[in-house]
Amino acid sequence: MTIDAAPELERPQDSTRITPGGLLRRRARQSPEALALLDPPNRRTLSPSAPRRLTYAEADLAVDALASYFLELGLLAGDRIVVQLPNFAEMPLALLGAWRAGLTVAAIPMLWRATEIARVCDALEPLALIGMSRYAEERPTELLRDVAATRLSVRFVFGFGSDLPKGVSSLDEAIFDGARPGVIPRASAGPTLITFTARAGAPLVPLFRREDDILLQGAMTVMSLSLDRHDILLNAYPLTGPVGIGAGLAPWLIAGNALVQHEPFDYAVLAQQLLSTGATATALPGSILNQLETDGILEDAQCRLRHKGRVWSPPQLSEPPTRSLLEDRASFDLYPLGDLACVIVRGPSKGDRQALPLGAVHISDGEEGTDFLETALINGADNGAQDIAIRGPVVPYGRIKCPAARDADDFVKTGLLGEICEGRLRVCRNPELVYHGGFTIAASELDGLYQAFPGFLDAACFVLPDPVVGDRIFAAVAPTPSAPVSLDALHSFLTERGIAPYKFPDKLLVVPDIPRGDVGEILRGHILQGL
Repeated sequence: MTIDAAPELERPQDSTRITPGGLLRRRARQSPEALALLDPPNRRTLSPSAPRRLTYAEADLAVDALASYFLELGLLAGDRIVVQLPNFAEMPLALLGAWRAGLTVAAIPMLWRATEIARVCDALEPLALIGMSRYAEERPTELLRDVAATRLSVRFVFGFGSDLPKGVSSLDEAIFDGARPGVIPRASAGPTLITFTARAGAPLVPLFRREDDILLQGAMTVMSLSLDRHDILLNAYPLTGPVGIGAGLAPWLIAGNALVQHEPFDYAVLAQQLLSTGATATALPGSILNQLETDGILEDAQCRLRHKGRVWSPPQLSEPPTRSLLEDRASFDLYPLGDLACVIVRGPSKGDRQALPLGAVHISDGEEGTDFLETALINGADNGAQDIAIRGPVVPYGRIKCPAARDADDFVKTGLLGEICEGRLRVCRNPELVYHGGFTIAASELDGLYQAFPGFLDAACFVLPDPVVGDRIFAAVAPTPSAPVSLDALHSFLTERGIAPYKFPDKLLVVPDIPRGDVGEILRGHILQGL
């Protein structure tokens, strides 16, 4: 199908609206030779291709070519596609190409496997899946193709990279062929971006974001840190969650600066990028900032960092407050709010840094300012804590009657529990959510996965804090009498079922039984008490 054969495909976006693709095009016209995207230097070890370095002009041409290709295939405004790409240049290009064609993108993590991908396809019924030909030891497009073969909604599987499997169309060739003349950006008929989180008892909760939500999150970061086009952002977080969007993709689009991607986390490569790229802003876990300071990286003459962000995970926020933090050298604190949005607090915060701002988050820009979001406590809980909820123009929304739905006052629950302490929100531990490696996982999902293993009479997950990954996952298991207990066997079982590896437990703990309450609920806090 061609554009001419379907006049409705040419419906342009409102020329008065600011869009992600429009910002890219504006920058390409203003400074075509300015650096836009830079791949991680270790890309060749992950995928058989050299790191890419794209100017704004080159990025805009690639986005136009991808949009044109999607249009020629007959994809309609509002159609959904699933994108599973690492932090390479292709990820923002694919997002912007799809958005310029008016499509809705469901962005999923690289670590997801067949079970999680199939679950997304069942929930969203996408028309296309996009992946990489190779990533480390994996063949992601083969997995996407196999999932697509069992899902009637999926018509296309696209891929970047060489040696694509049969049935997968090359997006590199689409970029090489270029855009058709006269491609007109098309307004989306639905949300722009769908990301995912989990809530207690709900392993897959989609979050729907509009263009305005994304750009306002970028404006919040740009205004908080006073970023401009001369900055270079080093982004170590995937563009599938609030940190990668809020501290990487969105401010890059708003400020028109350079975006340096890091993938996957590798300390030595990260240190190299900090010194070789001239990065001026980044957000990292506090333990990594500590190590960079210990190793002298932050004091190196080549280091140009002026914005060092300390990313707080929910497990860290729920720890007892400390008087002195080694992370005090960070110039801003970044608080992810239950996979919904981010709050940035610049400079030393008043009071406890291990607490969230309470009320409206207002950022001034000269004489005027903007309320980007508001935090509050709603609903009671048995332990005295309440649900932390947020509302505002940067907050995505969930489906009606789902755990991330907006209430009558437009508040969305974050999944975090909290209480007010000295005018700020102290986060309390929610035992039914696990935070591991940047992922939010429903504990009940892990319980079910481990309980399904043959030879276990019962099983449950529990966690212990870790300064790098957030929660370390363990499995308490009550095996069948005389049955062998093997962590490797459990991992193999989960692998065969197509489960994402970050859901695998680090260790097994053999217990006589799993402690449960009056209605059968797992008492996770009691698992270690009887040993």
